[in-house]
Amino acid sequence: MFEQIIITWFLVIFVALVPINYRALQALNFGNLFQRSSTWQIKFLMIVISISLAFLVAFAVLTIFREIAGIF
Repeated sequence: MFEQIIITWFLVIFVALVPINYRALQALNFGNLFQRSSTWQIKFLMIVISISLAFLVAFAVLTIFREIAGIF
């Protein structure tokens, strides 16, 4: 039962953080790394970075929750 709650929270945190990270990454200028007219490559990079960051943060938060639950 506790694992199902953890998985549900992982998905909620992950899905919520992906668009937030994407919007935050739009503030960075990736145009210097790519050639002109390569917008799809920049968007793809932003999506990959956004998903990766969201996964790492969600995993870290749930690892902390598991440790706290293990203490009690």
